[in-house]
Amino acid sequence: MKKGVHPEYHEINVTRTDGKTVKMYSSVKKDLVLSSDNLNHPAWTGQRSNAGEKGQRTEKFKKKYAGFGF
Repeated sequence: MKKGVHPEYHEINVTRTDGKTVKMYSSVKKDLVLSSDNLNHPAWTGQRSNAGEKGQRTEKFKKKYAGFGF
């Protein structure tokens, strides 16, 4: 690797939403506190915020673009 072009990495503490702390390396020197992680993000939990709208988005699309013959 070229010398002088890569940042220095420091050990930091990352605090998860459940309060657990994990040590990681980062070029940022500050500790991080996460507001979202795999414990509460819909992509990992399988929960969808629009689950009650099932089928409504399709109808809305068809109504909006009805003149185009979709």
